[in-house]
Amino acid sequence: MIWKVFALVLTLALSAQAQESVAFIKSLKGDVSIKRENTIHPAKKGEKLFSHDVIQTEEKGGTGLSFNDGTRISIGSKSILEIDDYLFAPSQKAFRFDLSLHKGSAVFESGRIGKLAPEKVSFKVPQGVVGIRGTKFVVEVE
Repeated sequence: MIWKVFALVLTLALSAQAQESVAFIKSLKGDVSIKRENTIHPAKKGEKLFSHDVIQTEEKGGTGLSFNDGTRISIGSKSILEIDDYLFAPSQKAFRFDLSLHKGSAVFESGRIGKLAPEKVSFKVPQGVVGIRGTKFVVEVE
């Protein structure tokens, strides 16, 4: 019985975590939009981001994102980045960080998830996946 209660509490905690923001827009230049569910709207500096959001920059646009674990990503012009999944619950030792760069360029600097659980970080590009091992890198997709 106690295991069932523990499992229910953990499930509820992880569900609540999924509803919380995972990042925010730290800097903004030019035209940047966010696709969330079935709507697209212009991004604003300081705006919260959630799992499954898609960030798109136009020509001469760019943005800097700061995630809850301290990961920072800069996205260049004419780029499309999707936050596929994100979970940062260090007290429960639960981590997931999955991104997809569909087009454009990005500079990635890993935060705590990359240090605590590098195997849980995935940065996908159309031709493969970049493995993260607590590092900084630049990637470009044509």
